[in-house]
Amino acid sequence: MGCFHITGRLCLIVAVAMMTSSCSMLDWFGSSQPEESRSRAFQPSDWTFFHQWQLEHSNPALQTLLPDQGNTLTGQCSFSYELLKRLEDEPKGLLVPVIKVSNDLTLSPDLENSARLYKVLRGTFPLGGVGDSLTFYQTLLSSVEHTCPENMTRDIDSCQFKKWMSYAGLGGDESIYDESRLKRWYKSHSSLNYLVMGSSDLFNSDALLNARYSSNSRVITKQSPAVRDESIRPYVGKVRFDWVIPGNKGSKPFNSLGSCTLSWKELEEKRRINGPGWLDTEKLAKVNKALLPYFIEFMDEATKAMPQQP
Repeated sequence: MGCFHITGRLCLIVAVAMMTSSCSMLDWFGSSQPEESRSRAFQPSDWTFFHQWQLEHSNPALQTLLPDQGNTLTGQCSFSYELLKRLEDEPKGLLVPVIKVSNDLTLSPDLENSARLYKVLRGTFPLGGVGDSLTFYQTLLSSVEHTCPENMTRDIDSCQFKKWMSYAGLGGDESIYDESRLKRWYKSHSSLNYLVMGSSDLFNSDALLNARYSSNSRVITKQSPAVRDESIRPYVGKVRFDWVIPGNKGSKPFNSLGSCTLSWKELEEKRRINGPGWLDTEKLAKVNKALLPYFIEFMDEATKAMPQQP
């Protein structure tokens, strides 16, 4: 992981990322209490950043996907004024587990990279504890299950009642989540003012029907390979993290106020020339896996470059 080298001076403006949780995660993260955050001073305007660099050593995982191509990485951040104002007073945020795409195109927490990213960022930003992240991730997935989607892999008693309600013409909520469960969690964790997650678009989508509580647990629903491919594909090929606030009724469950992305320039150019369907979804998922460690080190440099209050 230490082969990441950035040429030139890095001036990234802000970053914060995510962690994951499970019963074994306490061993990864150690204490659930983050270190004291350093003070921040933000300018009253939107904040953007762009930086591009060439890896000094070729990455075998990337070279396998695109032989004889360069390894140029592009990092970008864009934060709204609203987000900057929220971060100005150093409110506590919650890191949602890093999500990985498995070979079968199902989603599960990535323990190793979540731990590494959390350790990089916890000294800079005030973050909720490991237990909060664990319970929130469990709440997310249980909220998906309690909407009683088709082809569920386990029985939930309340789903029988909801089926009766649908026959009676009641219900009809189209959200992927049981929002009442999310609202109860937010109310009981009112000190948390924003969430950080990998691609808010992913968490707003039906792709969560392909999620697991852990790498070895059952997936929420049984989907055909073609359906999984279609639902996962828009969110692989580059790494993206969003800083979000919960949506109001009728809006998306998660509204992004800012994001940071890391992409592979040569791959993006090939996709523009050959069309978005040129590389299959499994290979795009491997791009995410290869880029994520670079993104973590990129965030490490970013926090060091952030402005400090006198």
